[in-house]
Amino acid sequence: MDAQVDRSALALRLQEALDALESGDETAWRQRIDSLVAARTQPMMSGLSRLARELGQALGELPTVPDEAGELDDACARLDHVVAMTEQATHRTLDLAEECRALTEQLRADGLQPGQDDQLERIRHNLTEIALTQSYQDLTGQIIRRVVGIVRRVHEGFGALGLPPEQHRTDPELAGPALKGLDRHAVSQNDADDLLSDLGL
Repeated sequence: MDAQVDRSALALRLQEALDALESGDETAWRQRIDSLVAARTQPMMSGLSRLARELGQALGELPTVPDEAGELDDACARLDHVVAMTEQATHRTLDLAEECRALTEQLRADGLQPGQDDQLERIRHNLTEIALTQSYQDLTGQIIRRVVGIVRRVHEGFGALGLPPEQHRTDPELAGPALKGLDRHAVSQNDADDLLSDLGL
C-alpha cells in the first residue's frame, strides 16, 4: 500500500514537472525536479544521519585516554615471551624423558635384579605420563596466541579511531622479571657487579 502511494506521488510530481516545463515555467520546473530528487535521497539521508548519530554515541562512550590501549603492545610481547619459554621448557622436558626411556632400556638389556623389573616398568610408565602431560603447552600456546591476536586487533582498532598514542607507565606492584628486548631498564647481574666494582665495593 505504501509503495503504491509512493508511486502515485512520484507520478504526480513528474507530471507537474512536465507541465511546468511545457508551459515554460522554469522556476516551477526546477522546484518539481528538486522535490523529486529530495524524495529519492531522503531515505538514504535519514539512514546516514542515524548511522552518524549511532557512531557518534559509540565513539563518545570510548575512553578518551585508554591506559590499557597504551600497554597492549607490551602485554602482547610478554605473552609471546611466555609462549616461547613454555615451548622451550616443554621441548627440554620431552628430550629428557626420551633420554631416560633409552636409559631404562639399557638397564633392562644389562640385566636387572629380582623385583627391579616392576620398578623399571613403573619408571617407563611415569615417563610416558610426563610426555603426555606436556601436551598442555600446545593447547595453552594456541589459546595465548589467539588472545594476543584479538588484543592486537583491538589495539589496531584504537589506532584507526585516532585515539591518543600509547603512554608507558611503570607500576611497581605489577613488576615482573625483566625481559630482554622488552624492558628498557632491565639490569643484569653483570651490570650490578660492574657498578659495585666501580664504587670499590
